[in-house]
Amino acid sequence: MSRSPDAKEDPVECPLCMEPLEIDDINFFPCTCGYQICRFCWHRIRTDENGLCPACRKPYPEDPAVYKPLSQEELQRIKNEKKQKQNERKQKISENRKHLASVRVVQKNLVFVVGLSQRLADPEVLKRPEYFGKFGKIHKVVINNSTSYAGSQGPSASAYVTYIRSEDALRAIQCVNNVVVDGRTLKASLGTTKYCSYFLKNMQCPKPDCMYLHELGDEAASFTKEEMQAGKHQEYEQKLLQELYKLNPNFLQLSTGSVDKNKNKVTPLQRYDTPIDKPSDSLSIGNGDNSQQISNSDTHPHQFIQSQCTVSF
Repeated sequence: MSRSPDAKEDPVECPLCMEPLEIDDINFFPCTCGYQICRFCWHRIRTDENGLCPACRKPYPEDPAVYKPLSQEELQRIKNEKKQKQNERKQKISENRKHLASVRVVQKNLVFVVGLSQRLADPEVLKRPEYFGKFGKIHKVVINNSTSYAGSQGPSASAYVTYIRSEDALRAIQCVNNVVVDGRTLKASLGTTKYCSYFLKNMQCPKPDCMYLHELGDEAASFTKEEMQAGKHQEYEQKLLQELYKLNPNFLQLSTGSVDKNKNKVTPLQRYDTPIDKPSDSLSIGNGDNSQQISNSDTHPHQFIQSQCTVSF
């Protein structure tokens, strides 16, 4: 009836309380029939209940039928073996995640925009209703001033704009991409993120506000660096846009109105006075190449505007 005291992958449970048996209970068999329970349940049955074995219904003897306590050396050996197996399991998980270090996952609600002038490189500015705030509710804006994405346009900043809803992010990209502001052409796309180094090592991340991934991302939205260089992530973005357009062909127009509090009805937003080549009801699924130059001499906040987009800011 005795069991090997070696560490088990799946611990034996007490059939009554369903708790894993303690190390000291592995060789505890209180009844001659061989029905094994933990010492806690055995004591409870003898002191608070009828004192009968749940299996054969014989009264429990004063001393357990079989009980061979483990020595301190055996206990320590089992603990060491258990700890070693846990470390081996963590190492195996870490090995299986090693390839994820070069994987980037597209975030459907994250807009990555480059080419921002220093005037716009402020989270509170970009959150305003006349800027990215007009496309939907924003969760967070992070600015990176040390970028050179703009190339010949000179020093510029980039920003990560996280929306609550993914469709708002796609709408912002459609209306902002290739727009010229302060002499710089903005480029916008869905942002990507990588896996946290602690997650890759199967460790608890100590950073409560860590911006990286701590769980496996959507496989369809995951791309290696080589796949991103081949433009696979852009194809994924276009697929999302096409799917959204099929569900709602007018999704670009969702932010084109404002509520008149006096009349309690939606009225069109007043558009910027710069001439537009295409009519306002023109829609495009792809990120267009047309751009509209915004003058820097206006006293009111600058507005981004793209001829194929029915919203402007």
